[in-house]
Amino acid sequence: MKRIIKIVLTGGPCGGKSSAISFLEAELKKRGIAVLTAPETAAELFAQGKSPQKNGSYNFHRELFSIQLKREKELESKAAALPGDKAVILLDRGLLDSMAYTDHADFERYCAEFSQNEDKLRSSYDAVFHLVTAAKGAEDFYTIDGTIRTESLEPARRLDSKLISVWTGTPHLRMIDNSTDFDGKLKRLLNEVLAVVGDPEPIEIERKFLIEMPELSLLENMEACRKVTIEQAYFQTKEDGKFRVRKRGSGEQAVYIKTVKKKLNEMSRIEIEEEISREEYDRLLLEKNGMFGIIVKDRYCFVSGSQYFELDVFPFWTDRAVLELELLSEDQSFALPDFVKPIKEVTNDKNYKNSVLSQRYRFLFDRG
Repeated sequence: MKRIIKIVLTGGPCGGKSSAISFLEAELKKRGIAVLTAPETAAELFAQGKSPQKNGSYNFHRELFSIQLKREKELESKAAALPGDKAVILLDRGLLDSMAYTDHADFERYCAEFSQNEDKLRSSYDAVFHLVTAAKGAEDFYTIDGTIRTESLEPARRLDSKLISVWTGTPHLRMIDNSTDFDGKLKRLLNEVLAVVGDPEPIEIERKFLIEMPELSLLENMEACRKVTIEQAYFQTKEDGKFRVRKRGSGEQAVYIKTVKKKLNEMSRIEIEEEISREEYDRLLLEKNGMFGIIVKDRYCFVSGSQYFELDVFPFWTDRAVLELELLSEDQSFALPDFVKPIKEVTNDKNYKNSVLSQRYRFLFDRG
């Protein structure tokens, strides 16, 4: 089956998205990877003389959402017809970006009109890369073009932070900051994209820490933090080997994912994900064929500095939690948030794998 990889480039004003898409397209094609790109829909509407001021905020953003949703579906169809075993779609902003520019009630209204919701949109992309505005750390290079980009430094910083908040909670979010010159920023972005695209396989590198239970209200009051309930079950069958299915979210907004992982070593693994239907998920849990564990947890996704963290709170612990972060390389440096009090690193400790923890508590599910 062809693997279609949808990647969003987002970020505040003057972050370098347009240049980055051209750069990525050329670099991926050099590696023999099929690439399709999409321009920023808002820029196209502005070029046509449309704007929230002229057309009304709701009408403008609804039209933007409608055009982009249709375009993404068309690109997926085109990608499926391309030769090769994988194709990459590079998007200048994703469908969730409009949430940062309009009233939340309006966003929910036109989302529902197109049978979409926040959780579904956050899980509809393979990766989201936030190119931090030059207004944060590269102020000398921040420019205003007078048409689309009109924000001065401080409004640009606020918009950048709001966009990070909007995308927080998506499974694969990365911040590409201004800690190097722009060429270095592009190279860091390319390395992150190659890790997702797979050259030759998509590799996930994680570090995991057992920590003291933090003050959850501190997290919940952070702008760039989102809580999501996750239920996941583990299976081993002759047909598929070992795999995991996950319900992310609740109610009608829940998203269902099947994940197959191939271990390379204790820190690195190849991971392939695909969305499945609610019916398929329910069937697997009902039949329990090959199921050896199930677990429920609350996941707090948050950004600290330029690093994206996921903190898992389990119902069977009141004094501890598990903090995870994904890295680009096994020796990449990082800093834990100041409020985190680590007990020990458990990256290589099998006792703290979700699949192992799930076996201890499966009997609760079976009895239910």
